Amino acid sequence: MSSTGASGRAEGGQLEERVDLSAETASKISQARTLVASSPSNLRDALALLAALEKRCRVGNDTPSLVRVCEASLDLCKEAGDDEALLATLKNLSTRRSQKAKAIGALVTKCLPWVVDEGDGFTPIVIAEGNEAAAKARDALVEELREITDGKMYLEAERARLTRTMVILKEAAG
Repeated sequence: MSSTGASGRAEGGQLEERVDLSAETASKISQARTLVASSPSNLRDALALLAALEKRCRVGNDTPSLVRVCEASLDLCKEAGDDEALLATLKNLSTRRSQKAKAIGALVTKCLPWVVDEGDGFTPIVIAEGNEAAAKARDALVEELREITDGKMYLEAERARLTRTMVILKEAAG
């Protein structure tokens, strides 16, 4: 599977083969969920398990499984309530070498409902008064998503929504 260029062609002019890792993906995701369910302190181990699988999916051109692994990684961080791990995982997955555009799009799409009201698509999620930690986590996630979408034509609409969200947050802050 050596590639002669960025065109996705293998030796002999044939397209690179796609490896089907869907069965392994399903078992590893359920294993990671079980690991975190047993104890939230196992989040790092579960993310490490999924990171190895993410690499195999990315290198093997199994985009559907890659998207599922990326989304599962974000879900585990969100369910565990670890905002730092969520941001680190999001940044790590989006900046991987040769990361697929569909995977990056799925990461952004997965995170949008966590920061933006689904009604109009740009109003920030309302956070209760006095909950500064949640507000800071939301604002950091908006910033990180804007950074990820910067310069990516296929995420132009999402970047515009995030920019408008950030403007609303900045205006509310004064």
